[in-house]
Amino acid sequence: MKCSRMKIVASSEYLYSVYESAIRYIVCLERKTCNCDRFQLDEIPCPHTIAVLKSKNITDMHLYCSDYYKPEALAITYEFPIVPMPDKKDCSILKEILEEFILPPTYKRMPERPKKGRKKYSSEKIRTSTNSCSRCGHEGHNRKTCNFILKEK
Repeated sequence: MKCSRMKIVASSEYLYSVYESAIRYIVCLERKTCNCDRFQLDEIPCPHTIAVLKSKNITDMHLYCSDYYKPEALAITYEFPIVPMPDKKDCSILKEILEEFILPPTYKRMPERPKKGRKKYSSEKIRTSTNSCSRCGHEGHNRKTCNFILKEK
C-alpha cells in the first residue's frame, strides 16, 4: 500500500529514483542498495525497492533477499547436532588455575569532586529555598524590595 503512493523514475536498467512525499531515494538493483539503508542492513527489499520491483512487474522478490532468510540456510545451521554442556560439578579444573591468586584491580581516584555518599529517598521532600522578607515576613521578596508599609499609631 505504501509503495502505491511512490513515483518511480528510471535512470538506467538497474538505477532508479523513487519519490516518496517529496523525498528522493536512489535504488540500485544491481548492488542491492537504497539510500534509506534498510535494504543494506536488513538484506531484504525496503518499500522503495519493492515499488521499483512492482513497476518492473517482478513478483519473485526472493532474488533480492539474502540467503540467510531462505529455508536452506536454516537447514544447514542445524545440520550438525548440538551437544549440551556438561554439568558444572562434572567439570575438572586444573590445579594451577585453582592455586592462582587474583588481586582486584587497583583503585584509581577520579579527578573530579567525589559524589555525595548519601542518596535521598523518594519519600523525602526536596526543599527549595525562597526569599522571605525580614520586615513583613512574606515570601518572594527581601527587605530592599518590600512594598509593605507599616502604619504607625
